[in-house]
Amino acid sequence: MKKLVSLLVACAFFAGCASVQQAQNLSNCKFGLTSVNVSDYNLTSLTFDVVVSITNPSKTDTAALKRFVGQLTVNDTPMAEVTLKDILIEPNSTKQNKAKVNVPLASVSSKLIGLLSMGSGTLDYHLTGTMYFEGPLGIEIPVPVDVGRVGSNNGK
Repeated sequence: MKKLVSLLVACAFFAGCASVQQAQNLSNCKFGLTSVNVSDYNLTSLTFDVVVSITNPSKTDTAALKRFVGQLTVNDTPMAEVTLKDILIEPNSTKQNKAKVNVPLASVSSKLIGLLSMGSGTLDYHLTGTMYFEGPLGIEIPVPVDVGRVGSNNGK
């Protein structure tokens, strides 16, 4: 019986070490806001496709993101919460992750609606939030992250 308990404790320890390694790899990852597109609109809401890229620079180790919760702004106007969950990023690769967000028109200014409907180049999309990785014993550890921006004011 003691051997079985010792074996279970050892397995839990090694599993915890693996999740800590994946979390450490996540802290080295580069996040980017790849694109934001209006995919649908009607009289009551706008639907955006938000694509976030995560690049894992490690040559050997996978990175694991438990979840990401962030705020999408358009021209500094808060628009919607963006959530991503359970993402594994293979070594030395980039993973594109798409989230659909629905924004009620009542929460969008008329000026912004006009710019969105015209597909204006003067839009500045920005995404900031918190990534969570799983630490030892399943505890989620939060880390703030500025995912970036796309649009007219992105410094390009």
